Amino acid sequence: MGGRVGAHCLAADTPALLADGSTRPIGALRPGDRVFGTRDGRYSPTVVVARSTAARPAYRVSLAGGTQVVSGAGNRLRTDLGWRALTPGGERLHLTRGTRVQGTGRFAAPPERNRDYRLGYLWGAVRGGPPVAPEVLARVREFAGGGEPRERDLVEWPTQLGDDWAKGFLAGVFDVRGAAVGGQVVLSSPDSAVFEAVVVALLRLRVPHSVEVRGVRVTGAPAERLRFLHLVGPVLARPAVLEGVQVGGAPALGVVSVESLGIEVEMGAVTTESGDLVVNGLIACADGR
Repeated sequence: MGGRVGAHCLAADTPALLADGSTRPIGALRPGDRVFGTRDGRYSPTVVVARSTAARPAYRVSLAGGTQVVSGAGNRLRTDLGWRALTPGGERLHLTRGTRVQGTGRFAAPPERNRDYRLGYLWGAVRGGPPVAPEVLARVREFAGGGEPRERDLVEWPTQLGDDWAKGFLAGVFDVRGAAVGGQVVLSSPDSAVFEAVVVALLRLRVPHSVEVRGVRVTGAPAERLRFLHLVGPVLARPAVLEGVQVGGAPALGVVSVESLGIEVEMGAVTTESGDLVVNGLIACADGR
């Protein structure tokens, strides 16, 4: 619904982190949607209880690692020093250069579901599988044009693996052989050719990883595991990749600048049960005040 938007508003196209690990523009959220917020210093699913949209003067905050968000002047972000508004106003505390914002850092763009991505997914899900989950079977049939390819149909590996094929392949393998438990992301396969292709695809996409006895583990901070999921786009929900992980900051989340854009943009504001919300890898206030 449109109408009155309070101080805690962000550009409507800002990606919010859903409780299943995927993202959705904040302007498209609705009451009842489950999203990620925090509780007791750890990332935790929460529920949207109210939302509104309206045009407001826009400000952009840029961080050292390239993360950016566009929001209203009074929007507050969680930092190592507590909540800070984007700009000064009255007696409110505000962001200054070098202030370290808490969160995971910017989200990766979702994959384009083109022909190479679809083919890669089929190879990953079928050769790495077989696919069993209804959601995975539905995607396999969709990408195969209504049929259900068998392993014998996928024998000769492509000679050139592009980025889109690699993303689809990793998504397929992860949907049939992947695990996300305790914040860890692991891919495995008893097929040596599939296993080797997983490593090649991760290298191509520059995803940090470690080859272990149980499989290939995506390494690094929670941001890297989220980046992997958003980058490749598996169909199955993986909330455990972040749930319960302790909130923190990083040098890459240091404030570089806060600037007025000199225009009004469509803003979205939500209220959540936890009073906060993860947007483009940052923790924003969502307490409805």
